[in-house]
Amino acid sequence: MDFSAAFHQTSVWMFRLAIVGAAIGIGYIVMTRQDDAPTTPRGSIALPADDGVTGCQPIGYTESGKLVYSMDCEQVPAAGAAK
Repeated sequence: MDFSAAFHQTSVWMFRLAIVGAAIGIGYIVMTRQDDAPTTPRGSIALPADDGVTGCQPIGYTESGKLVYSMDCEQVPAAGAAK
């Protein structure tokens, strides 16, 4: 077998392997595709709704139960307004 025939056979088999690899990759992506993320958080603590005054929503709670707001909030609502 001369060099050109060996090169041809190698390139044919490498092309076939690339096709099989692409098919396996596409199958993997299709089978492991995630659905859209849920719109509500899965935690047991529901965040309060926007108070409509400042436009700032709390992003969580501290360990002591106080609300935590984003650093972008310029005016934090009063403590009684968030409940």
